[in-house]
Amino acid sequence: MKQKVLPKHNSRISTFPKCYSRRCSVWIVKASARFQDTECHLAETKKELNFLLQTLGYPNTVLPGEPRAKSEIDKALHRLEALTQAPEPLMWHQQPGGIMGISPLLLGEWELVYASNGILVTRTAPAEILRTASRLPGVGISDITQTLSLNQSGAVVANNSAVLGFGPLGSWRLGIQGVWRDSGDGKTARVLFDQVSVKPVAAMGLAVPSWMPPLQLATGGSSGPGESRVGASWTTTFVDRDMRVGRGRDGEAFLFRRKPPQ
Repeated sequence: MKQKVLPKHNSRISTFPKCYSRRCSVWIVKASARFQDTECHLAETKKELNFLLQTLGYPNTVLPGEPRAKSEIDKALHRLEALTQAPEPLMWHQQPGGIMGISPLLLGEWELVYASNGILVTRTAPAEILRTASRLPGVGISDITQTLSLNQSGAVVANNSAVLGFGPLGSWRLGIQGVWRDSGDGKTARVLFDQVSVKPVAAMGLAVPSWMPPLQLATGGSSGPGESRVGASWTTTFVDRDMRVGRGRDGEAFLFRRKPPQ
């Protein structure tokens, strides 16, 4: 009687799917743990930032000065940036192989809550006078906002504005509009300023009608010679659904908080 020869059992073939599945599960568990750990650290760092900002107080958080308090805020910002990979919001793919565009996280209305060395508006002589007289009713700087949107050509347009209060003389909104141009790395932009405008907000204690158009002080035009216009370099180092960090050419930090929809 002929004995039936059974095929040799290949332990590598039979155990590969189980090993692969086990390794996959371990990787998923580790990735999930890392994600949860990062989210926890993000929440803690944001909580610390909010505490430091409240302690320093507005408008000191957006004006030059207060180096000791701001050094602690800068350290917290560095930790926030280190928790996530450097974002590329100017080179965002909606789906694999899709058309490159702008990350939707970048767009919207943002309130400036911190500037390590102030901003252009707050470093002017009138702003210094306002800071000195800010204890008087109706005098000071408020509502510093940056609104990012897309124009018809798909470029990012930045509308920067701040309200300057002059007490009995009323308050005025100063606006600076510019276009972001990607420098090529997806996170650094050359901001070219197109126009400056001034609009009254209130006078003699009465609100000015919102339909009143602003006074245009200067106009460059987005179609003009780009690099000849006044501009600045801007790098986005952190952005999520409620917070954004940007840095200027010399590393000065700007922290924005997303404004809730009205």
